[in-house]
Amino acid sequence: MSKEEGKKNNFTNVSIHKDFYFNKNLGISTVVKEYEAVEKFLVKSKYMACITVQIPQLNKIEYHYGSVAYGNLLNKVSGILKNLKENEFRQDDIFVVDLFDIDTFIMFLSPPRDEDTKILYHLEDIAERTRINIDQAIFQTFYPYIKEYSKPAVGYSLVINNPMINNMRHIMQLINSSKKMGEFMSLKQSNIGRFNLQKIIIEKKICTVFQPIVQLDTLEITGYEALSRGPKNTEFASPLILFIMATEFGLSFELDSLCRKKAFESIREFHSNKKFFVNTLTMTIHDPEFRGAYLTELLEDLKVKPENVVFEVNEKLAIDNYDLFRTAMQDYSDIGIKHASDDIGKGHSDLERIMELNPGFMKIDISFVRDIDKSYIKQEIIKSMVALADGIDSQIIAEGVETKEEFEKLKELRVKFAQGYLFGKPCEDLPLIIDKSKLE
Repeated sequence: MSKEEGKKNNFTNVSIHKDFYFNKNLGISTVVKEYEAVEKFLVKSKYMACITVQIPQLNKIEYHYGSVAYGNLLNKVSGILKNLKENEFRQDDIFVVDLFDIDTFIMFLSPPRDEDTKILYHLEDIAERTRINIDQAIFQTFYPYIKEYSKPAVGYSLVINNPMINNMRHIMQLINSSKKMGEFMSLKQSNIGRFNLQKIIIEKKICTVFQPIVQLDTLEITGYEALSRGPKNTEFASPLILFIMATEFGLSFELDSLCRKKAFESIREFHSNKKFFVNTLTMTIHDPEFRGAYLTELLEDLKVKPENVVFEVNEKLAIDNYDLFRTAMQDYSDIGIKHASDDIGKGHSDLERIMELNPGFMKIDISFVRDIDKSYIKQEIIKSMVALADGIDSQIIAEGVETKEEFEKLKELRVKFAQGYLFGKPCEDLPLIIDKSKLE
């Protein structure tokens, strides 16, 4: 066999990769498989539009957790978009995945059913509806992996058929333009979000709700945690998103200071001798406007005893210098205010925090409370925490109690205090008693 014949045989034996036409893992056709149908759209209408969806955080998933986790999340995103295609787009619209950039999903919009060209004027609306429809599902899918507000980059673009240019080039230009628009729209949304959060802070549109903290052996309310909520019917209504976005936009100090002031203003309305747990970031403990004489006068004005105030220091930001933190806390402890370490068990430096700060209260993270009645390991961990608290004259508060079984097991383990939906959901009024019917 000649050299030329060998080359010819090798060429004819080459097989196209299985995912070239159809991505089997995602269950979605590629652009290549649907190319002829897409080209017909372009030829028929003399123009064509598309919507693209990308999740920028997918790259982080692959680097941090590997290709298997990346593939699983890509599948979940694919499922979210398939459901969107079925419910929100026309049957003739073509949903595909990019051939090489496999975390780019594309929706080629079929030609209008009549002669008007409304599609031209509503592309941005279609893209925005797409973003809104999948925004929360994307966030909930990605949050367990990366603790940030993962958002879809939804773009749109239009191309006019030019007979001087190859149709395939038109289609590739259409996709690339839409992806660039997605990056632009994502940046635009981010800036709008920052502006809206700044407005909320300036206009003080934060409300405070209270959740009871219960003594487990008597079921009496011993205190309330003051929790902050953003304006209703906005993305900031969720406290998780509210504080994640504040961190993303560099507004954590401003938001936390406002939440703390609003919490104290709300306390003014209640004549209660119970303890009030007020959340604060580590950085705002150093706020000079909230220490010394100002704080003393504020508490006198509110008719709140300092010993009934507990600053709940959470683990959102690490304490980099314990000496400075202790010095700042001294202004508060001198007048009787205690502090609670929040999210114990969730952070990487919990034991160091406890050792350095000797908190008056230790709030056990919900991850240790959930289904504790079924987990020997969790029970042993809680036992050790209770023993530690007894040794340093601190008190344990279990967070997120939702079932009677969890309540009974915590009480058996000598946990003194708890809070959670079993005892009461956060509300604007102070609940005075606990509904014991759930516990009977």
